[in-house]
Amino acid sequence: MTDASDVRVDETVVRQGNRPVEVDYIYTETWKNGNQKTYQIQVKRADYERLATSRNKSTALSFDDFTKVLKPFMMGKFASEDIPTAFRLLDADNSGTIDANELAAFMPIIVPNSSSHMLLHHIQKADKNNDYKLNLQEFTSLINQGIGRDMALGRS
Repeated sequence: MTDASDVRVDETVVRQGNRPVEVDYIYTETWKNGNQKTYQIQVKRADYERLATSRNKSTALSFDDFTKVLKPFMMGKFASEDIPTAFRLLDADNSGTIDANELAAFMPIIVPNSSSHMLLHHIQKADKNNDYKLNLQEFTSLINQGIGRDMALGRS
């Protein structure tokens, strides 16, 4: 998680009709000394669908659902109303928990070099009962602490 004193996240969704065709998140951290660092995650529908199909089409989210999961990951506590929907979409087996495999269906699109080990490392930061899975409360904690954004930005 970042030690920045201020965090700003700007979301831009480009639509054609009702369909999102591109999402862009610009994330700016500002420290107490005034230094800033900016990160950007941009995903276009065509690029996402190509990557998702090349990985594992049976577990890939639709682009529309992907954007619903990405929003709380990038915006953290500022998108708290979207966390339950993101959780439901990631919980592919409807077990009431998200494990590393379910998270792995989402993360490689925005962090191509993500591994099960890296995902498990981040899961453990919010996994209060040490079952290597996240229930809704633990997932909400992961998002609200900015751990989801750290994952999306490839931080350890």
